[in-house]
Amino acid sequence: MASSNQRSTVEREALAGRLPILSGERVYSTYTSFLWTCCTFSAATWAFLIGGYLPAVGDWRLGAVGYAIGMIIGMAVVTLASGGPTFKYGTDVVDSAKPSMGYRGAVIPLFGLLATLLGWSYVLEALTARGAANVVATITSTSSTSLPHEHLVICVGLVVLVLAWLITVKGPKLFERLNGYVGPLHMLITVLMLGVLVHRYGIGTLWIKQLPAGQMLTHDRLQGMALAVEFGASNAMTWWPVIGGLTRLAKRRRHVVGPTVIGAGILGAAFVSSVAALAAISAGTPDPTIWMISLAGPVLGTIVMSVVLTANVATMVVMMYLSAVSIQQVRILARIRWDVLLALMLTPGIYFAFRTQWLLSEVMTWLSYNGVMFVGIVGITFVDFYFLRKEEIDPAHLFNAYGKYAYWGGVNWVAMLIIALSTWGYLALYDPVTSASSFSFRYMGASFPGVILSGIAYLVAAKFILKPLGKGSYSGSSGTSKASAEGQTGTIKVAL
Repeated sequence: MASSNQRSTVEREALAGRLPILSGERVYSTYTSFLWTCCTFSAATWAFLIGGYLPAVGDWRLGAVGYAIGMIIGMAVVTLASGGPTFKYGTDVVDSAKPSMGYRGAVIPLFGLLATLLGWSYVLEALTARGAANVVATITSTSSTSLPHEHLVICVGLVVLVLAWLITVKGPKLFERLNGYVGPLHMLITVLMLGVLVHRYGIGTLWIKQLPAGQMLTHDRLQGMALAVEFGASNAMTWWPVIGGLTRLAKRRRHVVGPTVIGAGILGAAFVSSVAALAAISAGTPDPTIWMISLAGPVLGTIVMSVVLTANVATMVVMMYLSAVSIQQVRILARIRWDVLLALMLTPGIYFAFRTQWLLSEVMTWLSYNGVMFVGIVGITFVDFYFLRKEEIDPAHLFNAYGKYAYWGGVNWVAMLIIALSTWGYLALYDPVTSASSFSFRYMGASFPGVILSGIAYLVAAKFILKPLGKGSYSGSSGTSKASAEGQTGTIKVAL
Protein backbone atom coordinates (compact mmCIF):
# COMPACT_ATOMS: atom_id res chain seq x y z
CA MET A 1 0.00 0.00 0.00
CA ALA A 2 1.51 3.29 -0.99
CA SER A 3 0.42 6.61 0.51
CA SER A 4 -2.77 7.79 2.18
CA ASN A 5 -3.65 9.72 -0.99
CA GLN A 6 -3.41 6.58 -3.09
CA ARG A 7 -5.51 4.77 -0.49
CA SER A 8 -8.43 7.10 -1.13
CA THR A 9 -8.03 6.59 -4.89
CA VAL A 10 -8.01 2.80 -4.99
CA GLU A 11 -9.86 2.17 -1.71
CA ARG A 12 -6.90 0.61 0.06
CA GLU A 13 -6.09 -1.50 -2.97
CA ALA A 14 -9.60 -2.97 -2.85
CA LEU A 15 -9.29 -4.14 0.76
CA ALA A 16 -5.73 -5.48 0.33
CA GLY A 17 -6.60 -8.08 -2.27
CA ARG A 18 -6.50 -11.64 -0.99
CA LEU A 19 -5.23 -10.83 2.51
CA PRO A 20 -7.74 -11.68 5.26
CA ILE A 21 -10.40 -8.99 5.67
CA LEU A 22 -11.04 -7.94 9.24
CA SER A 23 -14.54 -7.46 10.61
CA GLY A 24 -14.29 -3.66 10.68
CA GLU A 25 -13.37 -3.56 6.98
CA ARG A 26 -16.29 -5.60 5.71
CA VAL A 27 -18.77 -3.73 3.55
CA TYR A 28 -21.94 -5.82 3.94
CA SER A 29 -23.18 -4.71 7.35
CA THR A 30 -26.90 -5.37 6.79
CA TYR A 31 -29.01 -8.28 5.56
CA THR A 32 -30.50 -6.34 2.65
CA SER A 33 -27.19 -4.95 1.37
CA PHE A 34 -25.86 -8.48 0.82
CA LEU A 35 -29.23 -9.71 -0.46
CA TRP A 36 -29.38 -7.08 -3.22
CA THR A 37 -25.87 -7.86 -4.42
CA CYS A 38 -26.75 -11.56 -4.69
CA CYS A 39 -30.02 -10.64 -6.38
CA THR A 40 -28.38 -8.32 -8.92
CA PHE A 41 -25.70 -10.87 -9.75
CA SER A 42 -28.23 -13.64 -10.27
CA ALA A 43 -30.74 -11.52 -12.22
CA ALA A 44 -28.50 -10.45 -15.09
CA THR A 45 -29.44 -11.22 -18.70
CA TRP A 46 -28.67 -14.91 -18.21
CA ALA A 47 -31.61 -15.24 -15.80
CA PHE A 48 -33.93 -14.15 -18.62
CA LEU A 49 -32.14 -16.42 -21.10
CA ILE A 50 -32.40 -19.44 -18.79
CA GLY A 51 -36.06 -18.64 -18.17
CA GLY A 52 -36.67 -18.52 -21.90
CA TYR A 53 -35.52 -22.12 -22.20
CA LEU A 54 -37.33 -23.53 -19.13
CA PRO A 55 -40.54 -24.29 -21.11
CA ALA A 56 -38.49 -26.71 -23.21
CA VAL A 57 -38.57 -29.26 -20.38
CA GLY A 58 -42.15 -30.03 -21.43
CA ASP A 59 -44.18 -27.73 -19.17
CA TRP A 60 -43.18 -24.22 -18.12
CA ARG A 61 -44.71 -24.79 -14.69
CA LEU A 62 -42.52 -27.84 -14.10
CA GLY A 63 -39.57 -25.88 -15.42
CA ALA A 64 -40.12 -22.94 -13.06
CA VAL A 65 -40.74 -25.09 -9.96
CA GLY A 66 -37.91 -27.51 -10.70
CA TYR A 67 -35.45 -24.73 -11.42
CA ALA A 68 -36.37 -22.98 -8.17
CA ILE A 69 -35.93 -26.22 -6.18
CA GLY A 70 -32.51 -26.86 -7.71
CA MET A 71 -31.35 -23.29 -7.12
CA ILE A 72 -32.59 -23.02 -3.52
CA ILE A 73 -31.12 -26.34 -2.33
CA GLY A 74 -27.97 -25.85 -4.38
CA MET A 75 -27.38 -22.31 -3.11
CA ALA A 76 -27.74 -23.41 0.52
CA VAL A 77 -25.14 -26.17 0.10
CA VAL A 78 -22.75 -24.07 -1.96
CA THR A 79 -22.96 -21.14 0.46
CA LEU A 80 -22.02 -23.36 3.38
CA ALA A 81 -19.21 -25.08 1.46
CA SER A 82 -17.71 -21.94 -0.01
CA GLY A 83 -18.88 -19.15 2.28
CA GLY A 84 -18.39 -20.77 5.69
CA PRO A 85 -14.59 -20.56 5.85
CA THR A 86 -14.28 -17.33 3.88
CA PHE A 87 -16.71 -15.57 6.19
CA LYS A 88 -15.11 -16.86 9.37
CA TYR A 89 -11.52 -16.06 8.43
CA GLY A 90 -11.99 -13.31 5.83
CA THR A 91 -9.80 -15.16 3.34
CA ASP A 92 -10.10 -15.47 -0.41
CA VAL A 93 -12.11 -18.48 -1.57
CA VAL A 94 -9.08 -20.09 -3.25
CA ASP A 95 -7.06 -19.74 -0.06
CA SER A 96 -9.92 -21.29 1.89
CA ALA A 97 -9.79 -24.33 -0.42
CA LYS A 98 -6.13 -25.03 0.39
CA PRO A 99 -6.80 -27.10 3.53
CA SER A 100 -8.56 -29.69 1.36
CA MET A 101 -6.79 -29.20 -1.98
CA GLY A 102 -3.25 -28.43 -0.86
CA TYR A 103 -1.29 -25.21 -1.28
CA ARG A 104 -0.54 -25.91 -4.96
CA GLY A 105 -3.57 -28.13 -5.57
CA ALA A 106 -5.72 -25.03 -5.12
CA VAL A 107 -4.76 -24.16 -8.69
CA ILE A 108 -7.70 -26.38 -9.76
CA PRO A 109 -10.40 -24.26 -8.07
CA LEU A 110 -8.44 -21.17 -9.14
CA PHE A 111 -8.66 -22.28 -12.77
CA GLY A 112 -12.36 -23.00 -12.37
CA LEU A 113 -12.91 -19.61 -10.76
CA LEU A 114 -11.11 -17.68 -13.49
CA ALA A 115 -12.73 -19.69 -16.28
CA THR A 116 -16.16 -19.05 -14.80
CA LEU A 117 -15.88 -15.41 -13.79
CA LEU A 118 -13.73 -14.08 -16.62
CA GLY A 119 -15.54 -16.16 -19.22
CA TRP A 120 -18.96 -14.95 -18.11
CA SER A 121 -17.69 -11.37 -17.74
CA TYR A 122 -16.82 -11.25 -21.42
CA VAL A 123 -20.09 -12.98 -22.31
CA LEU A 124 -21.95 -10.29 -20.37
CA GLU A 125 -20.00 -7.67 -22.28
CA ALA A 126 -21.16 -9.24 -25.53
CA LEU A 127 -24.76 -9.66 -24.34
CA THR A 128 -24.89 -6.05 -23.22
CA ALA A 129 -23.36 -4.72 -26.43
CA ARG A 130 -25.63 -6.72 -28.72
CA GLY A 131 -28.67 -6.16 -26.50
CA ALA A 132 -28.24 -2.39 -26.55
CA ALA A 133 -27.70 -2.39 -30.32
CA ASN A 134 -30.75 -4.64 -30.85
CA VAL A 135 -32.90 -2.25 -28.84
CA VAL A 136 -31.75 0.66 -30.99
CA ALA A 137 -32.40 -1.35 -34.16
CA THR A 138 -35.90 -2.28 -33.00
CA ILE A 139 -36.83 1.27 -32.07
CA THR A 140 -35.44 2.79 -35.27
CA SER A 141 -36.67 -0.08 -37.49
CA THR A 142 -33.16 -0.55 -38.90
CA SER A 143 -31.46 -3.79 -39.87
CA SER A 144 -29.62 -5.70 -37.16
CA THR A 145 -27.18 -7.03 -39.78
CA SER A 146 -26.04 -3.69 -41.16
CA LEU A 147 -22.53 -2.29 -40.77
CA PRO A 148 -23.65 0.66 -38.59
CA HIS A 149 -25.35 -1.82 -36.28
CA GLU A 150 -22.10 -3.75 -35.80
CA HIS A 151 -20.22 -0.51 -35.23
CA LEU A 152 -22.69 0.33 -32.47
CA VAL A 153 -22.15 -3.11 -30.93
CA ILE A 154 -18.40 -2.50 -30.83
CA CYS A 155 -18.80 0.96 -29.29
CA VAL A 156 -21.15 -0.27 -26.57
CA GLY A 157 -18.81 -3.17 -25.80
CA LEU A 158 -15.88 -0.79 -25.30
CA VAL A 159 -17.98 1.55 -23.16
CA VAL A 160 -18.99 -1.41 -20.96
CA LEU A 161 -15.31 -2.23 -20.38
CA VAL A 162 -14.55 1.34 -19.35
CA LEU A 163 -17.54 1.46 -16.98
CA ALA A 164 -16.57 -1.88 -15.45
CA TRP A 165 -13.02 -0.64 -14.81
CA LEU A 166 -14.13 2.70 -13.33
CA ILE A 167 -16.48 0.99 -10.84
CA THR A 168 -14.36 -2.06 -9.99
CA VAL A 169 -11.21 -0.05 -9.33
CA LYS A 170 -12.98 1.60 -6.37
CA GLY A 171 -13.45 -1.75 -4.67
CA PRO A 172 -16.48 -3.47 -3.12
CA LYS A 173 -17.81 -0.46 -1.22
CA LEU A 174 -18.93 1.21 -4.44
CA PHE A 175 -20.57 -1.84 -6.02
CA GLU A 176 -22.28 -2.62 -2.70
CA ARG A 177 -23.97 0.80 -2.88
CA LEU A 178 -24.67 0.45 -6.61
CA ASN A 179 -26.34 -2.93 -6.20
CA GLY A 180 -28.51 -1.48 -3.46
CA TYR A 181 -30.29 0.45 -6.23
CA VAL A 182 -29.92 -1.93 -9.17
CA GLY A 183 -31.31 -4.98 -7.31
CA PRO A 184 -34.64 -3.47 -6.23
CA LEU A 185 -35.02 -1.75 -9.61
CA HIS A 186 -34.50 -5.06 -11.37
CA MET A 187 -37.20 -6.71 -9.26
CA LEU A 188 -39.51 -3.79 -9.99
CA ILE A 189 -39.18 -4.11 -13.76
CA THR A 190 -39.66 -7.90 -13.50
CA VAL A 191 -42.92 -7.32 -11.61
CA LEU A 192 -43.81 -4.76 -14.28
CA MET A 193 -43.24 -7.29 -17.07
CA LEU A 194 -45.38 -9.83 -15.21
CA GLY A 195 -48.11 -7.20 -14.98
CA VAL A 196 -47.85 -6.55 -18.73
CA LEU A 197 -48.21 -10.27 -19.43
CA VAL A 198 -51.22 -10.65 -17.14
CA HIS A 199 -52.88 -7.56 -18.62
CA ARG A 200 -52.33 -8.68 -22.20
CA TYR A 201 -53.12 -12.40 -21.93
CA GLY A 202 -54.87 -12.98 -18.60
CA ILE A 203 -53.81 -15.35 -15.81
CA GLY A 204 -55.84 -18.27 -17.14
CA THR A 205 -54.28 -18.13 -20.61
CA LEU A 206 -50.75 -17.73 -19.23
CA TRP A 207 -51.22 -20.71 -16.92
CA ILE A 208 -52.01 -23.13 -19.74
CA LYS A 209 -49.68 -21.71 -22.41
CA GLN A 210 -46.93 -24.08 -23.54
CA LEU A 211 -44.27 -24.32 -26.22
CA PRO A 212 -45.15 -26.17 -29.42
CA ALA A 213 -44.55 -29.88 -28.91
CA GLY A 214 -41.77 -29.96 -31.51
CA GLN A 215 -39.65 -27.50 -29.48
CA MET A 216 -39.67 -29.52 -26.26
CA LEU A 217 -36.69 -31.55 -25.05
CA THR A 218 -38.97 -34.22 -23.59
CA HIS A 219 -42.62 -35.09 -23.10
CA ASP A 220 -41.87 -37.22 -20.02
CA ARG A 221 -42.90 -35.17 -16.99
CA LEU A 222 -40.46 -36.93 -14.64
CA GLN A 223 -37.60 -36.36 -17.06
CA GLY A 224 -38.72 -32.76 -17.47
CA MET A 225 -38.68 -32.17 -13.71
CA ALA A 226 -35.23 -33.77 -13.48
CA LEU A 227 -33.93 -31.46 -16.22
CA ALA A 228 -35.39 -28.38 -14.52
CA VAL A 229 -33.96 -29.27 -11.11
CA GLU A 230 -30.60 -29.94 -12.73
CA PHE A 231 -30.67 -26.57 -14.47
CA GLY A 232 -31.03 -24.95 -11.05
CA ALA A 233 -28.56 -27.21 -9.24
CA SER A 234 -25.82 -26.90 -11.87
CA ASN A 235 -26.31 -23.13 -11.93
CA ALA A 236 -25.89 -23.07 -8.15
CA MET A 237 -22.62 -25.04 -8.41
CA THR A 238 -21.06 -22.24 -10.45
CA TRP A 239 -21.70 -19.92 -7.49
CA TRP A 240 -18.94 -21.62 -5.46
CA PRO A 241 -16.30 -18.99 -6.42
CA VAL A 242 -18.80 -16.12 -6.22
CA ILE A 243 -20.26 -16.84 -2.79
CA GLY A 244 -16.86 -17.51 -1.27
CA GLY A 245 -15.60 -14.21 -2.62
CA LEU A 246 -18.60 -12.23 -1.37
CA THR A 247 -19.15 -13.73 2.10
CA ARG A 248 -15.69 -12.60 3.22
CA LEU A 249 -17.18 -9.10 2.88
CA ALA A 250 -20.14 -9.84 5.21
CA LYS A 251 -19.97 -8.77 8.86
CA ARG A 252 -22.42 -11.16 10.52
CA ARG A 253 -22.96 -14.90 10.34
CA ARG A 254 -26.75 -14.56 10.17
CA HIS A 255 -26.33 -12.51 6.98
CA VAL A 256 -24.55 -15.25 5.04
CA VAL A 257 -26.97 -18.02 4.00
CA GLY A 258 -30.30 -16.16 3.91
CA PRO A 259 -29.35 -13.41 1.43
CA THR A 260 -27.75 -15.90 -0.95
CA VAL A 261 -30.70 -18.30 -0.97
CA ILE A 262 -33.35 -15.58 -1.13
CA GLY A 263 -31.46 -13.06 -3.27
CA ALA A 264 -29.86 -15.44 -5.75
CA GLY A 265 -32.08 -18.50 -5.52
CA ILE A 266 -35.60 -17.10 -5.13
CA LEU A 267 -35.63 -13.51 -6.38
CA GLY A 268 -32.73 -13.35 -8.81
CA ALA A 269 -33.16 -16.76 -10.42
CA ALA A 270 -36.51 -18.40 -9.72
CA PHE A 271 -38.79 -15.34 -9.97
CA VAL A 272 -37.01 -13.64 -12.89
CA SER A 273 -36.71 -16.89 -14.83
CA SER A 274 -40.39 -17.76 -14.28
CA VAL A 275 -41.50 -14.42 -15.73
CA ALA A 276 -39.05 -14.91 -18.60
CA ALA A 277 -40.52 -18.37 -19.29
CA LEU A 278 -44.01 -16.90 -19.65
CA ALA A 279 -42.72 -14.06 -21.81
CA ALA A 280 -40.78 -16.41 -24.08
CA ILE A 281 -43.86 -18.58 -24.69
CA SER A 282 -46.05 -15.55 -25.31
CA ALA A 283 -43.65 -13.77 -27.65
CA GLY A 284 -42.42 -16.91 -29.40
CA THR A 285 -38.72 -16.28 -28.70
CA PRO A 286 -36.40 -16.80 -25.70
CA ASP A 287 -34.40 -13.66 -26.62
CA PRO A 288 -35.20 -10.98 -23.98
CA THR A 289 -33.96 -8.18 -26.25
CA ILE A 290 -36.84 -9.06 -28.57
CA TRP A 291 -39.71 -10.01 -26.28
CA MET A 292 -39.22 -7.16 -23.82
CA ILE A 293 -39.92 -4.60 -26.53
CA SER A 294 -42.52 -6.63 -28.41
CA LEU A 295 -44.56 -7.16 -25.22
CA ALA A 296 -44.02 -3.87 -23.40
CA GLY A 297 -43.82 -1.57 -26.43
CA PRO A 298 -40.91 0.56 -27.66
CA VAL A 299 -40.89 3.08 -24.79
CA LEU A 300 -41.53 0.88 -21.76
CA GLY A 301 -39.61 -2.00 -23.34
CA THR A 302 -36.56 0.22 -23.82
CA ILE A 303 -36.71 1.33 -20.17
CA VAL A 304 -36.99 -2.27 -19.01
CA MET A 305 -34.14 -3.41 -21.22
CA SER A 306 -31.96 -0.53 -20.03
CA VAL A 307 -32.36 -1.69 -16.44
CA VAL A 308 -31.43 -5.26 -17.42
CA LEU A 309 -28.34 -4.06 -19.27
CA THR A 310 -27.35 -1.93 -16.27
CA ALA A 311 -27.62 -5.03 -14.10
CA ASN A 312 -25.23 -6.74 -16.54
CA VAL A 313 -22.59 -4.12 -15.86
CA ALA A 314 -23.13 -4.41 -12.09
CA THR A 315 -22.75 -8.19 -12.33
CA MET A 316 -19.64 -7.86 -14.47
CA VAL A 317 -18.12 -5.56 -11.84
CA VAL A 318 -18.61 -8.18 -9.12
CA MET A 319 -17.03 -10.90 -11.27
CA MET A 320 -14.04 -8.77 -12.23
CA TYR A 321 -13.44 -7.83 -8.59
CA LEU A 322 -13.53 -11.45 -7.44
CA SER A 323 -11.29 -12.53 -10.33
CA ALA A 324 -8.74 -9.80 -9.60
CA VAL A 325 -8.59 -10.80 -5.94
CA SER A 326 -8.07 -14.50 -6.65
CA ILE A 327 -5.63 -14.06 -9.53
CA GLN A 328 -3.24 -12.56 -6.99
CA GLN A 329 -2.53 -16.18 -6.06
CA VAL A 330 -0.03 -15.83 -8.93
CA ARG A 331 2.85 -14.14 -7.13
CA ILE A 332 3.97 -11.87 -9.94
CA LEU A 333 0.43 -10.53 -10.36
CA ALA A 334 0.13 -9.84 -6.62
CA ARG A 335 2.82 -7.16 -7.00
CA ILE A 336 0.89 -5.20 -9.64
CA ARG A 337 -1.10 -2.14 -8.61
CA TRP A 338 -4.84 -2.79 -8.27
CA ASP A 339 -5.97 -0.41 -11.03
CA VAL A 340 -3.33 -1.72 -13.44
CA LEU A 341 -4.21 -5.34 -12.64
CA LEU A 342 -7.87 -4.70 -13.44
CA ALA A 343 -6.93 -2.99 -16.70
CA LEU A 344 -4.84 -6.01 -17.73
CA MET A 345 -7.71 -8.39 -16.95
CA LEU A 346 -10.16 -6.31 -18.99
CA THR A 347 -7.82 -5.98 -21.97
CA PRO A 348 -9.01 -9.20 -23.72
CA GLY A 349 -12.47 -7.62 -23.70
CA ILE A 350 -11.27 -5.15 -26.34
CA TYR A 351 -10.78 -8.05 -28.75
CA PHE A 352 -14.12 -9.59 -27.79
CA ALA A 353 -15.89 -6.28 -28.43
CA PHE A 354 -15.11 -6.89 -32.12
CA ARG A 355 -16.12 -10.58 -31.96
CA THR A 356 -19.32 -10.58 -29.91
CA GLN A 357 -21.24 -12.92 -32.20
CA TRP A 358 -18.44 -15.47 -32.18
CA LEU A 359 -18.13 -15.17 -28.42
CA LEU A 360 -21.81 -15.88 -27.85
CA SER A 361 -21.93 -18.80 -30.28
CA GLU A 362 -18.70 -20.56 -29.32
CA VAL A 363 -17.65 -19.58 -25.80
CA MET A 364 -21.08 -19.99 -24.22
CA THR A 365 -21.12 -23.63 -25.35
CA TRP A 366 -17.83 -24.24 -23.59
CA LEU A 367 -18.98 -22.36 -20.49
CA SER A 368 -21.91 -24.76 -20.21
CA TYR A 369 -19.38 -27.29 -18.89
CA ASN A 370 -17.63 -24.98 -16.43
CA GLY A 371 -19.88 -25.81 -13.50
CA VAL A 372 -19.16 -29.53 -13.77
CA MET A 373 -15.83 -29.39 -11.94
CA PHE A 374 -17.38 -27.52 -9.02
CA VAL A 375 -19.55 -30.52 -8.15
CA GLY A 376 -16.57 -32.36 -6.66
CA ILE A 377 -15.10 -29.19 -5.18
CA VAL A 378 -18.35 -28.38 -3.35
CA GLY A 379 -18.57 -31.87 -1.86
CA ILE A 380 -14.93 -31.93 -0.76
CA THR A 381 -14.78 -28.43 0.72
CA PHE A 382 -18.06 -28.95 2.59
CA VAL A 383 -16.94 -32.20 4.22
CA ASP A 384 -13.43 -30.94 4.90
CA PHE A 385 -14.50 -27.78 6.74
CA TYR A 386 -17.51 -29.03 8.70
CA PHE A 387 -16.92 -32.74 9.31
CA LEU A 388 -13.15 -33.13 9.34
CA ARG A 389 -11.86 -29.79 10.65
CA LYS A 390 -14.90 -28.87 12.75
CA GLU A 391 -14.87 -25.35 11.26
CA GLU A 392 -11.26 -24.68 12.34
CA ILE A 393 -8.36 -23.97 9.97
CA ASP A 394 -5.04 -22.19 10.46
CA PRO A 395 -5.13 -19.01 8.32
CA ALA A 396 -1.37 -18.38 8.50
CA HIS A 397 -0.66 -21.73 6.85
CA LEU A 398 -2.84 -20.81 3.89
CA PHE A 399 0.04 -18.58 2.80
CA ASN A 400 2.83 -21.05 3.53
CA ALA A 401 3.86 -23.55 0.86
CA TYR A 402 5.55 -25.78 3.47
CA GLY A 403 2.90 -25.53 6.19
CA LYS A 404 0.14 -27.81 7.42
CA TYR A 405 -1.58 -28.05 4.05
CA ALA A 406 1.38 -29.15 1.94
CA TYR A 407 0.20 -32.77 1.42
CA TRP A 408 2.36 -34.26 -1.38
CA GLY A 409 4.46 -31.45 -2.81
CA GLY A 410 1.64 -29.01 -2.17
CA VAL A 411 -1.06 -31.15 -3.82
CA ASN A 412 -3.73 -33.31 -2.22
CA TRP A 413 -3.87 -35.98 -4.89
CA VAL A 414 -6.76 -37.71 -3.14
CA ALA A 415 -8.92 -34.62 -3.64
CA MET A 416 -7.70 -34.28 -7.23
CA LEU A 417 -8.73 -37.85 -8.01
CA ILE A 418 -12.18 -37.37 -6.48
CA ILE A 419 -12.71 -34.17 -8.49
CA ALA A 420 -11.73 -36.00 -11.69
CA LEU A 421 -14.05 -38.92 -10.90
CA SER A 422 -16.93 -36.62 -10.00
CA THR A 423 -16.51 -34.80 -13.33
CA TRP A 424 -16.52 -38.07 -15.22
CA GLY A 425 -19.52 -39.31 -13.25
CA TYR A 426 -21.48 -36.12 -13.88
CA LEU A 427 -20.93 -36.29 -17.64
CA ALA A 428 -21.85 -39.98 -17.61
CA LEU A 429 -25.20 -39.02 -16.08
CA TYR A 430 -25.85 -35.84 -18.05
CA ASP A 431 -24.33 -33.77 -20.86
CA PRO A 432 -25.31 -30.11 -20.28
CA VAL A 433 -24.84 -29.12 -23.94
CA THR A 434 -26.64 -31.93 -25.75
CA SER A 435 -29.03 -32.71 -22.84
CA ALA A 436 -28.24 -36.41 -23.34
CA SER A 437 -28.75 -38.27 -20.06
CA SER A 438 -28.66 -41.75 -18.57
CA PHE A 439 -31.73 -43.60 -17.35
CA SER A 440 -30.90 -42.93 -13.69
CA PHE A 441 -30.70 -39.17 -14.30
CA ARG A 442 -34.48 -38.88 -14.36
CA TYR A 443 -34.64 -40.10 -10.74
CA MET A 444 -31.69 -38.31 -9.11
CA GLY A 445 -30.22 -35.72 -11.48
CA ALA A 446 -26.46 -35.26 -11.70
CA SER A 447 -25.26 -32.41 -9.46
CA PHE A 448 -26.71 -33.47 -6.12
CA PRO A 449 -25.55 -37.13 -6.27
CA GLY A 450 -22.16 -35.86 -7.46
CA VAL A 451 -21.82 -33.55 -4.44
CA ILE A 452 -22.97 -36.23 -1.98
CA LEU A 453 -20.77 -39.00 -3.37
CA SER A 454 -17.74 -36.70 -3.59
CA GLY A 455 -18.20 -35.69 0.03
CA ILE A 456 -18.59 -39.29 1.21
CA ALA A 457 -15.58 -40.42 -0.82
CA TYR A 458 -13.42 -37.68 0.68
CA LEU A 459 -14.62 -38.42 4.21
CA VAL A 460 -13.67 -42.09 3.80
CA ALA A 461 -10.35 -41.24 2.13
CA ALA A 462 -9.44 -38.81 4.91
CA LYS A 463 -10.08 -41.47 7.55
CA PHE A 464 -8.22 -44.34 5.87
CA ILE A 465 -5.55 -42.56 3.80
CA LEU A 466 -4.86 -38.96 4.79
CA LYS A 467 -5.03 -39.25 8.60
CA PRO A 468 -2.93 -42.43 8.86
CA LEU A 469 -0.28 -40.83 6.63
CA GLY A 470 -0.35 -37.61 8.63
CA LYS A 471 -1.42 -35.50 5.62
CA GLY A 472 -3.56 -32.39 5.88
CA SER A 473 -3.03 -31.82 9.61
CA TYR A 474 -6.40 -33.35 10.46
CA SER A 475 -5.47 -34.79 13.84
CA GLY A 476 -3.59 -31.86 15.38
CA SER A 477 -5.21 -28.75 16.73
CA SER A 478 -2.15 -26.94 18.08
CA GLY A 479 -1.56 -23.64 16.41
CA THR A 480 -5.03 -23.55 15.00
CA SER A 481 -6.33 -20.02 14.92
CA LYS A 482 -9.74 -19.60 16.47
CA ALA A 483 -11.73 -16.80 14.92
CA SER A 484 -14.94 -15.43 16.25
CA ALA A 485 -18.22 -16.66 14.75
CA GLU A 486 -19.02 -13.08 13.94
CA GLY A 487 -16.05 -12.66 11.59
CA GLN A 488 -13.55 -11.25 14.11
CA THR A 489 -10.47 -12.60 12.38
CA GLY A 490 -7.93 -10.63 14.34
CA THR A 491 -4.48 -9.77 13.04
CA ILE A 492 -2.96 -12.61 11.04
CA LYS A 493 0.70 -12.60 10.08
CA VAL A 494 1.20 -14.42 6.83
CA ALA A 495 4.19 -15.57 4.84
CA LEU A 496 3.94 -14.32 1.28
